[in-house]
Amino acid sequence: MKFPSFLLRLLLIFSLLMEGNLLYGSGLETNSAHISISLPRSQKSSQTKRKTQPAKKKTPVKTTNSQSKKSVTKSTPKTSGEAKKKQAETKKEIQLTEAEIRENDAKVKENLAQLGKIDLQIEATTKRVNDLTVTLHSLNSQIESLEKSIQSNESHLSLLRDEYLKAVKKMRSSSKNKSTLAFIFSSKNFNQALRRMRYLREFSAWRTRRTTEINENIKLLETQRKELSAAKSLQEKNLAEQTAAKKRLAIQQAEQQTIISRLKENGKALQAHLQRKQAEARELDNMISQLIAEEQRKAAEEQRKAAEEQRKAAEEARRKSGENTLADAANASEAASSSTSKSKGKSTKSNSSTSKNNSSSKSSKGSSGSNSAEYANARKRAPRGNDASNSGFQVMKGKLPLPVNGSFYITSRFGRQTHPELPDVEFDNPGIDAETDPGASARAVYKGQVSGVYRLPGYNTVVIVNHGNFYTVYGNILSPSVKNGDEIEAGTLLGQLSSADNDTSHSIIHFEVWKNRQKLNPQEWLILQ
Repeated sequence: MKFPSFLLRLLLIFSLLMEGNLLYGSGLETNSAHISISLPRSQKSSQTKRKTQPAKKKTPVKTTNSQSKKSVTKSTPKTSGEAKKKQAETKKEIQLTEAEIRENDAKVKENLAQLGKIDLQIEATTKRVNDLTVTLHSLNSQIESLEKSIQSNESHLSLLRDEYLKAVKKMRSSSKNKSTLAFIFSSKNFNQALRRMRYLREFSAWRTRRTTEINENIKLLETQRKELSAAKSLQEKNLAEQTAAKKRLAIQQAEQQTIISRLKENGKALQAHLQRKQAEARELDNMISQLIAEEQRKAAEEQRKAAEEQRKAAEEARRKSGENTLADAANASEAASSSTSKSKGKSTKSNSSTSKNNSSSKSSKGSSGSNSAEYANARKRAPRGNDASNSGFQVMKGKLPLPVNGSFYITSRFGRQTHPELPDVEFDNPGIDAETDPGASARAVYKGQVSGVYRLPGYNTVVIVNHGNFYTVYGNILSPSVKNGDEIEAGTLLGQLSSADNDTSHSIIHFEVWKNRQKLNPQEWLILQ
């Protein structure tokens, strides 16, 4: 059977197409672009799908790589900007935190100063209330005693008056309202007249005494009534003052509780402030101790040198005295020719040696005094043997003037300070701290010499004045007006004081008193009102 030619051609083309599809599916390269045969629409679409399938598998891989490169390129500048922004935010947060710490520290410092001041005010007000209570108790006793005495004196006066009136009436009735002379001359005989005269004299004396007694009682009552009125007036005044003091005390105690609450809320800042303040106080203590130790070492060295020079001078005087004595002895032995001359030579020898010894002892004493004076004058100090400055400062205990030229309100006392409601608040103060007027200056409480001018954290500039074995320390000076080595008098201004942190309404002074290396309580040395 013969197939038509067009059918054979179709079969050939179909076989070729099938072979091409099998080759392409096996992964071999087939170039069918040159085959240009008109196929049905369904065959063309299937062929197109088969040819584009590998391309679709490769395309996503290339696209993903390009996109990842682009995303990396774009994300780098974005991350750098975020880092810079985060760094700026962190820096800002640090600055805000530091500012907050400084603010908290200033608040703690201010609250502690207010607490110290209010504690002292409460103490003074409580003492005043107690004093007024004692005074009022005494006044009440005095008023009660005066009232009883007045009542008793009034009863006694009333009794005196009654007796006096009865006696006068009886006298008048017995004399029948006659005059004194008529009463005497109306007597029946001479003896009756004498009795009447004696009776009249006695009655007159009694009347005078009773009148004087009545008048004295009246004056006493007037005096007692005035005393009673003054006592009641003073009582009312003290009662009013006591009431005002109690109200003031209640306000102060409420303010104290407010300050304590604020300090409790800021406990960490409080502890940090106290630790730093204690460290600053220790640094100041160490500096003062080192200064005093150095001055004592120098003083001991000066005394040692002076003693050494005195010893050398004494040895030199003794050596010269010995040489002169030997020369005198040789001359005397050569000149001795007889017993008379020998005796004269012996007497001359003894006299000369005695005079030489006296002169040497005088010269040694003179050199000793002159050497100590020379050392003292060279260093602008009093000789070590003179304790006038020490004794002068010692007798001024409780009599020294205030170390400022303005008001003086103590805010922190000497020694270890604790508060019953703040057990963690503990500070060992080497001196006292006080508020004074803004712009006030520190002033020397006694004459002496400036031993040091130092700048320390927490105390601004510190000036130390030497008064012999005693030292006074003045802290928180803003601009000192003295320098090391200056000789100063009592009342000399040492420099303007610095104001409190963030508060220019007052200045602060730190004041200490030392005896050698022992810290003393400054409150016991000052005149405090």
